[in-house]
Amino acid sequence: MTTLFEVRQDTLTTLGDGNTPPVPMARMGFPANITKWDMFALSGRMFNAKQTTIGTALSGATADAASIVLTVPWFRFTVPTGYTVFPRRLNLAYAACAGTVSEIAWIYTNSDSYTSGGTAVTPVNWRSDNPRTTSVTNCYIGPSGGVITEAALGTVRALYQDCVPAAFAANATDQYALNVWIDDLVPVVGPASVLLYFGGVTTTPTGYLSMDWAEVLTANIKAG
Repeated sequence: MTTLFEVRQDTLTTLGDGNTPPVPMARMGFPANITKWDMFALSGRMFNAKQTTIGTALSGATADAASIVLTVPWFRFTVPTGYTVFPRRLNLAYAACAGTVSEIAWIYTNSDSYTSGGTAVTPVNWRSDNPRTTSVTNCYIGPSGGVITEAALGTVRALYQDCVPAAFAANATDQYALNVWIDDLVPVVGPASVLLYFGGVTTTPTGYLSMDWAEVLTANIKAG
């Protein structure tokens, strides 16, 4: 059995201006079509984080009883200097929502604002052979391990916001879930923080989390 394609998985390479990259071809002459996200996944650069235990819902941020408080996220991680993260997907499923309104915001900033709190989460590689570990740091979810506290945030950029004006109990027929995919490359260049807010205006909701992103060295992306 022969290999159809040869894939470089050690670096993300670029060509200088005026050069034309060759078109990758199968041995039988067909051009190879692959998305950027497929490339990231095959090269071991896609990562996933989830709530602490599958099947166990976590309460939203307890300090978010009136509205979103930027210094008290529900989930967060730091993009260190020298690395860039491209957010790919957010999945958030409600287990229960007793209050009348709950709020969600997925944002990123231009600083590492983590101070304290939360339960540590270890992101895992999309590839089951785990060819490389994550570069992000300060990855935490709350509030079961304590409310997460951030310092004052730098410039805030919103990836997604939602408001759910409904109340339902666990296993209700009108249960709510969101599944947000970002197809464009949104460069979160370290140092930076990626933060998720999930809380209720009157009563804290509970839910399940899954978030995916790609990681590359900032030296491999080009501005201008």
